[in-house]
Amino acid sequence: MAWYSFIGDILKGGKDVAEVFTENKENRSQRRHETVMADFERDQSAIRQFSAEFYQRQNRTKWDAFVDGLNRLPRPLLTFAILSFFVLAPLDPERFLLIAKGYEVMPPGYWALLSVIIGFYFGGRMQLKSQDMKVKKDAVKAASDLVAMRRSFRQLEDPQEDGPSKIFDAAVEAGKVPPKNAVVAKWRAQRGG
Repeated sequence: MAWYSFIGDILKGGKDVAEVFTENKENRSQRRHETVMADFERDQSAIRQFSAEFYQRQNRTKWDAFVDGLNRLPRPLLTFAILSFFVLAPLDPERFLLIAKGYEVMPPGYWALLSVIIGFYFGGRMQLKSQDMKVKKDAVKAASDLVAMRRSFRQLEDPQEDGPSKIFDAAVEAGKVPPKNAVVAKWRAQRGG
């Protein structure tokens, strides 16, 4: 019995040393399963949270709609107020001067508070829009990379193929492209056709 135990210990030690250099596939699949399940649970909890949020919006009252409308007013009102000063200055300079002197009397703390409020309303909106544009820019870059990759694969399959221009040439020759198209005419002129 001691002989089998000794061989078992050697094999277990060999297995432990081998797992240092190569990953245990069974353990890897178990870890992947746990990761996928954790991601699934996190996604499900986010979906439940979002659905609860929208469910509340479906059952909202007139008061909720009124408060939502009030929450949307500060940005346009601030914008219109600032632009109205630029309209007021040339139309009624005396009144504009009185308003400007009134603002000059305000203590610096109020200006700081006003700057924070305006920065909060406009800055938050700007940050959301810039993040949205970054996502769209990344999507456009990914799409252009995909088109370039497909073109390179096509050229690997048929090195004489020019890519999309061959398809466009065939469409022009078949008469499927309207001859009065300015872009097509310019393209034909550049190609010498």
